[in-house]
Amino acid sequence: MTNYADQMLSLWQDGTVIDAHQEMMRLTLRIVVRALFGVEAEETEEISRSLNIMMRNSTGARMLLPPFFRQLPLPQMFEFRRAVSKLNDTVYRIIDLRRKDEKDPEDLLSVLMEARDEDGSHMDDKQLRDEVMTFLLAGHETTALALSWAWHLLSQDSQVEQKLHQELDRVLAGRIPTVSDLSCLTYSEGIIKESMRLYPPAWSVARTVIKDFELDGYRIPPGASLVMSQWIMHRDPRFFSDPEKFDPARWSNENMQKLPKFAYFPFGGGPRQCIGASFAMMEAVLLLATIAGQFQLGKVEGQPIVPVPSFTLRPKEGIYMSLRRRH
Repeated sequence: MTNYADQMLSLWQDGTVIDAHQEMMRLTLRIVVRALFGVEAEETEEISRSLNIMMRNSTGARMLLPPFFRQLPLPQMFEFRRAVSKLNDTVYRIIDLRRKDEKDPEDLLSVLMEARDEDGSHMDDKQLRDEVMTFLLAGHETTALALSWAWHLLSQDSQVEQKLHQELDRVLAGRIPTVSDLSCLTYSEGIIKESMRLYPPAWSVARTVIKDFELDGYRIPPGASLVMSQWIMHRDPRFFSDPEKFDPARWSNENMQKLPKFAYFPFGGGPRQCIGASFAMMEAVLLLATIAGQFQLGKVEGQPIVPVPSFTLRPKEGIYMSLRRRH
């Protein structure tokens, strides 16, 4: 993770302007493809193109429409289905190559292929594809968005940014962070958590009801779709004082112990919690520390930052930032 971040930073130039969102998307995709498949270059570009098309054509409302809607002859649906097919082809090709490979690469796909159930059975290609696709989104899109919104929020609050730099200088003293540093980077972790509170990459989550039950006087029938919105819940003043304020300090151990379960759920919750949650959190904190240790990202005046609730919460026109090297 930090090696790829360092490679990216070696290309950044003091005083230039970047689209922080696109930079984070490229960086996290390289990392997750390497961790998942042990591959780079060509496959990364193919996966990136397909994912971008899928996300662009996946609005929150559309995900709740009946399945037949996805088969309608609409231009967006044609483009969406082609992207899904292309991504499936890429993932299945990598799985097939791995089955024929006699070596034992150290990546997640190999771990999943070696896994056995209690009865000795293993995952078929479709199950492998499903787990890999979930991890692709969790380790790529959501992490990139958490970092993108973090840079946006930091550029608007010099005091929080100063506290971040103080922690990085104290803990790292100019070196690249390692996993062993994570327990000391508590304020950095608070910044990531607070960014995902205000701008949750997954802004809503849906569940299908299995059997009927009553909730606050309402009967919920089987087959109904329930939608829980992180965007709404994370800004609820019952659980978060001054909810619109960017305050990483609210994630101290003392404050977190007072928070009710599921008042904050950026990765979902329960048995369906995102498989990549731990991976994504570790990745986001390490990348934040690596990048902020070397560069300060300042806001570019005059650009509108508009969150778009597609499948994830993306910035409509990117997030352009000016670079200033830290010494």
